[in-house]
Amino acid sequence: MKYLITLLAITLLTATTAFANNTPEAKTMTVESIEIFESVAYDNGSEVIEFSTLQTMSTVQIYNAAGEITFVLPVGSDNVQINKNLFEKGEYKLGFILAGQSEVHFSTVSLN
Repeated sequence: MKYLITLLAITLLTATTAFANNTPEAKTMTVESIEIFESVAYDNGSEVIEFSTLQTMSTVQIYNAAGEITFVLPVGSDNVQINKNLFEKGEYKLGFILAGQSEVHFSTVSLN
């Protein structure tokens, strides 16, 4: 678990650095780690966040700051890529539902 947290911290720092640009508005993205993740990574080239879980996901739900579902993504895999263009500036909750389970595991994504 310590290794996962360290890896996530390094990944987030890399993603934050990758978002830096020459425009006055710098953007950073942070993702809260939860126990179902094997890894979380941001690919600057394709601008996607890649979530790998220890078990197969059936669905990922994206909630806005008001708690409303803005997007539902059927997955059926232990790996999902979500494009950054689904997120505007702000904080979002991502709900991960694993295959065969009804419990929703929440993580937070913040884009500043």
